Amino acid sequence: MVEKRTTGIIDLDRVTQGGLPAGQTTLVLGEAAAGKTVLALQVLARAIEQGGAGVFVSFEESPAQIRQDAASFNWGESLIEADSLVVIDARPRLSAETAGEFDLEGLLSIVTATSRQKGAAWIVFDGIDQLLRHQVGHNAAINQIRRVDEACAENGWTLLLTGKTQHDGTEPFHLEGIEFLLSATVMLSARIVDQQLNRSLRIAKFRGSAHVTDELPMLIDDDGIALPYHYGNENDNIEASNERLSLGVDRLDALLGGGIYRGSSLLISGRPGTAKSTLAARFAETAVARGQKTLYISFDELEGPYVRNLRSVGINLRDPIEAGQVRFQTLSAYAARVTEHFLVIRRLLDDFEPDCLVIDPISALLKASATEGAEMATERLIDMVRRRGITTLLTSLTGVRDPEGEATQGQISTLADSWIVLDYNVRGGERNRSLSIVKSRGSGHSNQQRELLLSSEGIDLADVYEDGGEVLMGTARVERAQQDEARARRAQLEWKQRRNDLERRIAQAEKERERLAQTLELEAEEYNEVTRLDEQWRNRIRHRRDPATRDPEHRDGFDDN
Repeated sequence: MVEKRTTGIIDLDRVTQGGLPAGQTTLVLGEAAAGKTVLALQVLARAIEQGGAGVFVSFEESPAQIRQDAASFNWGESLIEADSLVVIDARPRLSAETAGEFDLEGLLSIVTATSRQKGAAWIVFDGIDQLLRHQVGHNAAINQIRRVDEACAENGWTLLLTGKTQHDGTEPFHLEGIEFLLSATVMLSARIVDQQLNRSLRIAKFRGSAHVTDELPMLIDDDGIALPYHYGNENDNIEASNERLSLGVDRLDALLGGGIYRGSSLLISGRPGTAKSTLAARFAETAVARGQKTLYISFDELEGPYVRNLRSVGINLRDPIEAGQVRFQTLSAYAARVTEHFLVIRRLLDDFEPDCLVIDPISALLKASATEGAEMATERLIDMVRRRGITTLLTSLTGVRDPEGEATQGQISTLADSWIVLDYNVRGGERNRSLSIVKSRGSGHSNQQRELLLSSEGIDLADVYEDGGEVLMGTARVERAQQDEARARRAQLEWKQRRNDLERRIAQAEKERERLAQTLELEAEEYNEVTRLDEQWRNRIRHRRDPATRDPEHRDGFDDN
C-alpha cells in the first residue's frame, strides 16, 4: 500500500484519498497561469502550519518574486516569515552557455543538507524544464530527473516537480516520457471559455492508489487552490429525521402532512411575481422563531429593498438579520462562474453553520458561465447540504410558456425531496396566484390546487371552491363563497321557520291534549256517577222483589199490585 503525505489542501487530499505519495516524486504539469507554483507554495504553507518545514527550489523566478507571489494569499505572510521555509535560487545565469551535460548533483547536495538541517519533508522543484532545456540531449534530461527521483527516495522527501505543457498535452517541455517514470502526475489546465479563464485539475496518474480520475474545476482565490466540488469534511452517515418543520403557513403545512422533514430539500418554482421569495422569507422567519439560523442567498434582491418590501406582507427579517440569526448574502449571477458561486456558498456554510438554507433563485446559476454547467453545481450543492443535515429551500424561476421547464432543465425538481409549483390562474379578467404540491417524498400530501393569498396579515391559502371540476379563485371564489353563505343563511331561516311552525303546532296539540284530557276526566266522572246511580237503583229493585227482605213497618209506599 502506498504511503501518503497529506497536502493540507482538503479538497486535493480528498480526490487523492489521503494526499500525495510520501518519499516519491509527483509531477505537476500545466500551461502558464494554470496554478503550478501556487499549488506548490500552498502545500508548503500548510505543512509549515502543522509544524513541518519545506524547501522551494526555483528555476524561473527569483526568491523575492516567489515571496511576492505568496504574499497575495491569506497564508502567504506566515509562509514568508517562517524560518522553516528555505527558498533556493537555482536559475541558470543569463550568460550561461551549454557545454556538455548539466549535472544536478551539486544542487541535490545543497537541497539534501538544507532539508536535513530544517527537517523538511516537502521539497519543490519549480520549473525544472527551464533548467533541463540546457541539456545537450533528451536522454540526458531524463537521466537528471531519474537522479532527482532517486535522491527523493533516499532522503524520504515528498517532492513536487513542476513543468510546463502546451496545448493541453501531458508531456512537459524537454521531458517527454518522464511521466512514465514517476509515480504520480497532476495535470493543471487554464482555458478561456466564454471570455473567462477556467482552471481545472486532473490526477492523470497515481500508482498503487485509487483516486478521482475526472477533470475537476479548480479555483484560485485569496485562500489559494480550491476544488469546490470535492470537500473533505462531509458526513456519509446522515440519519433521516422524522421531525417536521413548519413553512410558516398553517394550511400549507397541513397539506404537506405537517411540514417538511428536517434536513430535506424543498423546491418552489414559478413565474415572476408568484410569491416564491415571499414564501422563502416566511420560511426563514419561521426558522428563527424555532431558534434556528438561516443563510439566505439571493441572486435577485438587495437586502435593504427586499427586507422593506416584506413588511407589506407581515414578514420581519430586519430584526433576525441584525441579531445574527439570519445572514443575507446577495450574489450576482453574471459576476462569477458557477464554480465560484458554489465555492462562495460552501464557505458561507462553513463560516455561518446554518440550520436552514435558502437560495433564491437557484435557477440564476443557469445564467453563469462554466465548463461543467449549472446542473453539476446544483447536484453537488444539494448533496452537500443534505450530508450536513441542513434544511434547504430553493426557488426556481420558470418561463411563461413552460412553467416547469427550467426546474427540469436544471434537474432541481428531480433532486429536491419536495416540489411546490406556483402559477397564475387567469379568469374573468383577474390574475390570481395558485399553489400546488407536485411531490413530497415520504409524505402523503394534497394534489388540490389552492389559491395563494397575500395580505398585510401574511400568507394564507384560500378554501377550495369548485365549479364543474374547475377550482374557483379570486372574485369567482368570493362570489361563490357569498352565494354559499346566502344559501346557508336561507337554509337556516327556512329551518328556523319550520322549527317555529312545528313548535307552534306542538303547542296547539298540547292545548288540545289538555282540553281532551279535561273532557275525558269529566266524562269519567259522569260515567262513574251514572254507574253509581244505576247500581243503587238495581239494588232497590232487588229489595222490593225479595219478600224476605221486606219490612212491614217500613214500606216505601209502593204497591205490589
